[in-house]
Amino acid sequence: QGSCDHFHRGIDIVAPVGTAVHASGDGVVVFVGYTPWDPPGDRAWIVIIAHSTNLTTWYAHLDNSSHPIRVSAGQTVKKGQVIAYNGMTGRTTGPHLHWMVELNGSFVNPRLFL
Repeated sequence: QGSCDHFHRGIDIVAPVGTAVHASGDGVVVFVGYTPWDPPGDRAWIVIIAHSTNLTTWYAHLDNSSHPIRVSAGQTVKKGQVIAYNGMTGRTTGPHLHWMVELNGSFVNPRLFL
C-alpha cells in the first residue's frame, strides 16, 4: 500500500519504448483507448483484457503513435500474443508498462499472477 498522491495498484515493468507487450492469458479485449481517469492532455493509452467474468488485466502507458496498438475491443487474444508496445503515454517519468490485475471488481497484487 502507499500513501502518496500518485500511488497506484499494479507493477511497473521497465522496458524501452517499442518493446512488445504480450497478453498474460487468453481472453477478450474489452477496452482500448485513453484512460478516462487521467486529465486531458496527460492520458495514458491502455488495453484491458477480460480473462473470465471476474478477472481482467490492465496494460497502461502504451505507445500508439510510432507503434500502434495491435488489438481492438471485442477481439479474442491468446496468451503470449502481442497486443501493444511499451510507451510513455500519460503521467510517467520514463518508459514502462504498468500492469494491473482486477479480480471480482478490486485490484489485487499482480505478483500473485506471475
